[in-house]
Amino acid sequence: MNWNNTQIKLREFINHNLFNGLVIKITKDNEDIYFENFGYSDKENEIKIQKDNIFALYSMTKPVTVVACLLLIQRNQLSLEEPIKKFYSDFNEKIKIKHLLNMTSGLTYFWNNSDSGKEIKNAFDLVENENITLQKFCEKVSKSKVISEPGTEWHYGVSLDIIGGIIEKVTNQPFNEFLEENIFSVLEMKDTAFYVKDLERKTKVYDFKKSIDGNKLTANDNFHFLMPFTNKQPLASLGGSGLFSTASDYAKFLNFLIDGKINGIQFLEKELLDLMRSDQLKEIKDSFKWTFNKDYSYGYGVRVRLKNDLHPLTEIGEFGWDGALGSAGLVDPKNNITMTFLSSSYPGNNKIVQTELFDAVYKDLRELNIIK
Repeated sequence: MNWNNTQIKLREFINHNLFNGLVIKITKDNEDIYFENFGYSDKENEIKIQKDNIFALYSMTKPVTVVACLLLIQRNQLSLEEPIKKFYSDFNEKIKIKHLLNMTSGLTYFWNNSDSGKEIKNAFDLVENENITLQKFCEKVSKSKVISEPGTEWHYGVSLDIIGGIIEKVTNQPFNEFLEENIFSVLEMKDTAFYVKDLERKTKVYDFKKSIDGNKLTANDNFHFLMPFTNKQPLASLGGSGLFSTASDYAKFLNFLIDGKINGIQFLEKELLDLMRSDQLKEIKDSFKWTFNKDYSYGYGVRVRLKNDLHPLTEIGEFGWDGALGSAGLVDPKNNITMTFLSSSYPGNNKIVQTELFDAVYKDLRELNIIK
């Protein structure tokens, strides 16, 4: 098959110095229909990127954490209506598990210039610089004030990191071990962890800058934003940003999200999966600041396409999320299609990926008669 639009767009990304190297994997019915690598893992030494390179997922970690939480809800060990004050006494009493899942907790990220944002930044700094535990991180964040009444506004933030801490308390095991036992080993995601399992396959991060002379990429050998880029498990496994993975591993996870089944067995109940990938904001949808396309709302840890009126046209019901280095995941349940796109530039040109690349991929899917 000739993926002409997609290949032109990806080569353009490389030629225009948006990214140093890329891996893309598209599947239909859990079978590869397009799997390619472009560019370099190490541009200076002309080391080409490989299909099994390991990338930092950053916020593409969030849907994994959501599934972990939903598994505990399925096992009646947690509930959506449970106040999180039960686990950390200093949190606002109105925050419930569902508010963490749909980002309406009122907890923000460190780039918010409020007092709360500054307190949360301090907690992340302790993870990065002092390697504190996830429990100490959550306790630190619990003292932060909310910037809006829980349930009333969407704010991108630390919510899913807190879910990881709650999972540790409920299960009496480290969050990374829970994910390994209940998701990664079950899906045979052998390269996925909160550390780099094989340093030989680690993808170098490049700093992206625009200049008068054009885009520039500069290798950053010491990049470690929010988490260590090493082969050692950190004390705090951040459920909002901490995972490393490969395209093949993450594609296994995305394919699982099509129906929640593993080898024909319903591993995650359809009702819970449907909650994850349906509009959880409803009347407060206007507070959703994912501005690439107004046809979307937010579910649990993922954007959710409600209409297909605005470009790029994908499919109603398509969902997924992206990461700080430009990577993006997409699940199209109607057509049984997933797309895993992994990149390693900071900042990640996410808007370009999720407009121009999404458009190119869906043009090819339609021109190749893979979908109608």
